Amino acid sequence: MLRGCRLYLTYRSEYLVLSDLCVGVRDRRSGAWQPLHAAACAHLIGPVDESTQTPLIQSSVRVGEQLCFLPSVRRVVTGPVVAIEEPSPALLREAEERWQELFAPRERRHSMLLLGDKVR
Repeated sequence: MLRGCRLYLTYRSEYLVLSDLCVGVRDRRSGAWQPLHAAACAHLIGPVDESTQTPLIQSSVRVGEQLCFLPSVRRVVTGPVVAIEEPSPALLREAEERWQELFAPRERRHSMLLLGDKVR
């Protein structure tokens, strides 16, 4: 198990976070990974203060709080966290496979990222 790896579950999604980097987002209903989700590859800032809706930097996340991620473009705030777990080895392997497919495909033509109408 990777130290510092946590799985944050909300009603709709699961956020796999290594240290403070979201390395995977998965839909809880379908189990499908969402590589283009706004929180994927974004940094977890911390929970959101309920009254001011501002992130509480350097504060640990607890069940019932919303997560705040900072991607390169805009802030992402999730629904309330319903559970915090250590990810299973199987989940970590699956996330690693999806990560490799997305960012290091075996062949360029197998890339999941399409730019325009051509694979680059």
